[in-house]
Amino acid sequence: MLTGSSHAAVSPNPYSSATDTGVVTLTTSFGISRCTVSGVNLALASTSSGAAGSISALAFSTCGVEFSTVDASLVTGTAPIDVAIVGDAPGSGSGTVTMTDVRVLVRHITGGQCLYAGTLSGRVANGASTLTVGTGLRLFRHLGAGGCTVFSTLGVTLSIATGATVTW
Repeated sequence: MLTGSSHAAVSPNPYSSATDTGVVTLTTSFGISRCTVSGVNLALASTSSGAAGSISALAFSTCGVEFSTVDASLVTGTAPIDVAIVGDAPGSGSGTVTMTDVRVLVRHITGGQCLYAGTLSGRVANGASTLTVGTGLRLFRHLGAGGCTVFSTLGVTLSIATGATVTW
């Protein structure tokens, strides 16, 4: 039986870095591509059940040849990506990580630009320093000439290795 109160924590608290790294996997009708993620500007602070914060910048690079017909980038300039990490229960072995307001801009070689948006979520271990989320982002807006009809959903899996640990 547990006694006393449990306190969630980010270590260090608050956490802020502009050099975290990771990997993003993008899945389209053109194929699957893994890209290196760098320059992740992540800020996290402890909450009563885990952590909350935001990603205000990051960059994709070295995407595989499977993605040669399009170029993609994560859009963070107008609004950061919100990050929430919540333990299932105090002291439990796992929890949920959710990233909201995720926006990916795909530029087609034909000139079309397709903005995909939505929420990515995943499971995270208590004490982990890597955050992995994924799902399909829906086509939000078509920009410029060219079409976005090739795919209405963009599969995205994003994994970020941080210098922070989150416990609950």
